[in-house]
Amino acid sequence: MKNRLRLALPPLARIAEESEMAFALFDRSGRLLRSGTLPLNELAGALPPAEIQAILHPGDAIVVDIDLPPLPAGRLDAAVQARIEPMALSDVADLCVAHGPRSPEGRVTVAWAERKALLRAWRLLGEAGLRLSAIVPFSLAIPAGDPHPADPLSLPADARWQAPLPRWSLARPEWRPASTANRWRTAAWWAGAAALLWLLGLNLHAAQLRNEAQALEAAMEQAVRRAFPSLPVIIDPVKQARGQRDLLRLAGGTAADDDFMPLAAGAAKVLGFAEGHVASLHYENGELTLVLAEGYAPPANEAALQQAAAVQSLTLEKDRDAAHTWHVRRAGAPAKREARS
Repeated sequence: MKNRLRLALPPLARIAEESEMAFALFDRSGRLLRSGTLPLNELAGALPPAEIQAILHPGDAIVVDIDLPPLPAGRLDAAVQARIEPMALSDVADLCVAHGPRSPEGRVTVAWAERKALLRAWRLLGEAGLRLSAIVPFSLAIPAGDPHPADPLSLPADARWQAPLPRWSLARPEWRPASTANRWRTAAWWAGAAALLWLLGLNLHAAQLRNEAQALEAAMEQAVRRAFPSLPVIIDPVKQARGQRDLLRLAGGTAADDDFMPLAAGAAKVLGFAEGHVASLHYENGELTLVLAEGYAPPANEAALQQAAAVQSLTLEKDRDAAHTWHVRRAGAPAKREARS
């Protein structure tokens, strides 16, 4: 059992952050360790952790004994509220009602306090860092036969501060106010959960779009292969299909892929760096030879140039002997010119 901190609360309606609170701190054996008064907002920081018992000011709670027949535990609360309703000056819904167990003689001790005032004070104590384990009506927190039953607890901390308390109190868990930290923690938890769900949904949607794109690309590649079986490799289905279509349009349905016009149209799309620098063109046996005038900027990345040619179903070859000379033929077609010695 840890230390016990007993607080003598001022009237509930007067409790504020700066309210002076009389207190007494006892160790687990009941020895007084410290007592005094401190503002509410300084108590938690000035005292070590302890089980905190708040004693209500006289008059802030009503305590009565009532008779009840034997009842199941689940029906006892409802029976208590029905029994005290004629005694209370307020609607039972506006009260915090707590009770002890039923004695063998059928007696039940009941206490109630004004709900709004009690919960407001409880919230202020919680926001000051004080987690209450009990809120006890004054008449249940002083010794039996106390000579001054109407006088609140006052210092010095004498025997009135050490009376045994009932095992029940008005600090019922279902009424415990949520602390500011808990409210922020709950809000942060829900925000994090919402963000996690949003990210999960976004990833699932991205995966679905990626799968759809891959399926569409595969379908397009298959369609291009069926339409143009002569293409050796499919790199960009849409662009290659458009190139083949343009070649067919240029051919007018009569020219072959390796005729001059289809080769020239394809070469013009690939050899952009040669624009304005073509000195001569020669076409023979399905191969187009371009001789470029000096002053053009050669391609920086020949691998990329070859890939662009493959998209147009062409093969490019830079002449090994003649400067500024390029040979263009349909992909897969053998070189028609004789090797030079």
